[in-house]
Amino acid sequence: MIKQREKKKFKRQKIKVQNIEVGDAEEFSEKEIIEEKRAVSKTEDKARLNQKNVIKLKKGRVLEVNSNYKCIVKIATKTKICTLGGRLKQIKFKTRNIVSVGDFVKISEFNRIEEILPRKNVLSRFSDNNFQKEVIISSNVDQVVITSSVKQPEINFGLIDRYLCSAALENVFPIICLNKIDLLENIDALKKEMQFYVDNEITVIYVSAKEKIGLQKLKEKLKNRDTVFSGHSGAGKSSIINQIQPNLNLRVAEISEYSQKGTHTTSSTKMIEWDFGGYLVDTPGIKTFGLERENITELPKLFPGFKKLAKNCKFNDCSHTHESNCAVKNAVEKGDFPMKKYESYLRILESLKE
Repeated sequence: MIKQREKKKFKRQKIKVQNIEVGDAEEFSEKEIIEEKRAVSKTEDKARLNQKNVIKLKKGRVLEVNSNYKCIVKIATKTKICTLGGRLKQIKFKTRNIVSVGDFVKISEFNRIEEILPRKNVLSRFSDNNFQKEVIISSNVDQVVITSSVKQPEINFGLIDRYLCSAALENVFPIICLNKIDLLENIDALKKEMQFYVDNEITVIYVSAKEKIGLQKLKEKLKNRDTVFSGHSGAGKSSIINQIQPNLNLRVAEISEYSQKGTHTTSSTKMIEWDFGGYLVDTPGIKTFGLERENITELPKLFPGFKKLAKNCKFNDCSHTHESNCAVKNAVEKGDFPMKKYESYLRILESLKE
């Protein structure tokens, strides 16, 4: 009979646990404290300080962001897929997206973005919830074309006013582009309502992508400038762009028969070079456009038509709501300032209150 292999026997060690009395914690010296080394998040200011100056970096511009860590960058005449450097991932950015379309960046030989250069301006939108987070639409642009349709869907003046305030805050030149004028029997009533913006030196262009009306005038405004095309869903933004430069072949969609509202056709923000000079920043259509609550004190100075009236207000920080001797309120009461526009201002102001 074969003997079974004897099992290994483990001898238990007798471990005695003792209570140790610790004296005053202040008596410990710093040498006795071992600090655990962990990755520390850096402030946004650190983004300007590149620790790899010894490496030769090339300057490029972000044309498309596929994710926060991967994007398409144009370097000289070539485009490359670049990733975000590890240092930038550790920075506590205030925005939801670390890098944005339009950013000028510095790239290493390994196609890594090592530095985001200072932005001259930023066009952003904010959520209306309690904890606002900035979503950068684009940076370093010359102008924004605020696209709206006159019908199907109906023109959204509130959205236009919000865009105008945001553009004024960042010194971005605004252009209001009204599409689908072929659906109007009489355009005079619309022009009368839009005269408020014209009187305040805001460019308004009437177009029809379907009938090819007004497109040449718009194209002249786009030449050799970096332009953001944005506006509400279904306004026909992609149709207008396709008519201006047909080889882009941007996807378009029909209006929903159920809601009579637009649907998103552009899914991500892209920077595309015009063949006649300048760049197009094509953005997804939006239904709401929130402003930052921190700018609530700036709004009375930014809203169209208020700047020239506010000079005659009694108080320099007049909010144009409850103060006495307010030039804006007096103009509204006399009929010199449109009541609809003043009500639009009040709605925006109310949305910025916590």
